[in-house]
Amino acid sequence: MKDHFFSIILPVYNRAAFLDKSIGSVLMQTYPHYELIVVDDGSTDKGGEIVQSLIKQHPDKKIQYHYKENGERAAARNYGAEKAMGEVLNFFDSDDVLYPNHLSEANAFLNAHPQALWFHLGYDFKNANLDLLGKGPVFKESPNRLLISGNHLSCNGVFIRKELFLRSRFTENRNLAGLEDWELWLRLAAVYPLYFSNTITSSILQHEDRSVLNNNAERLIQRVNLLMKLVEQNVSLKTFMASDVLRFKCSCTSYLSLHLALMKNQKRPALQYLFKTLALRPAFLFERRFYAILKNLF
Repeated sequence: MKDHFFSIILPVYNRAAFLDKSIGSVLMQTYPHYELIVVDDGSTDKGGEIVQSLIKQHPDKKIQYHYKENGERAAARNYGAEKAMGEVLNFFDSDDVLYPNHLSEANAFLNAHPQALWFHLGYDFKNANLDLLGKGPVFKESPNRLLISGNHLSCNGVFIRKELFLRSRFTENRNLAGLEDWELWLRLAAVYPLYFSNTITSSILQHEDRSVLNNNAERLIQRVNLLMKLVEQNVSLKTFMASDVLRFKCSCTSYLSLHLALMKNQKRPALQYLFKTLALRPAFLFERRFYAILKNLF
């Protein structure tokens, strides 16, 4: 069995309170052939000191620390990929945790599926106290087309060959921040089969400071509109989606409706995007997100 060398890329921006836990979970991996690349995206807290301290405490571990001017997470991930020595990249969020089997499962998967250019491992959700809240989706078939209806992947669970990533990269437009991962997964899914395992190897931690939960309405709308524009301009994606393009637009407008409904004083635009979604796809009336929107509206 081949031992693949992995580069785990961890972008950080003012997440000092989480770094002991997140980096600690990387260092607890049972699989030894990896490096951790921490890209500090212009933090103003003491995160850099924490990372430097951990590097000194673990001289046997391959840990890189790089500080750069703030450019948002897409730019930080791309920067880390350029520094990577591994043949396979994994992008890890600084406020989440990996289970000890994360890399051992990835290595076993690659040996079983050497043709895979990118693949995804399962994940769950926990609260800040590490109490289990739920599990991510269980895929029964290739998730390529499932991505049209939403981002069902966890960044922590995605592994991608470095050579493929460097040809693709995250889009660094700051206005897309928060949806840059879905946009990249869609571009990749349009061309390359996404392999998967439902084995859970990481956990997304839900907490009040999570960036996707702290949205500004104007920026949120701008972000989703930019995503739709980028998809519309991509010939491969238009071909890939074909007749499902309405399903994608419905996913975007319902995403807006749900997140606006979660905000204060945004009920009216949330309703507007809900009606827009129903006009695009009346069958949305029977989907779970429809009822989630209603629950938060009334």
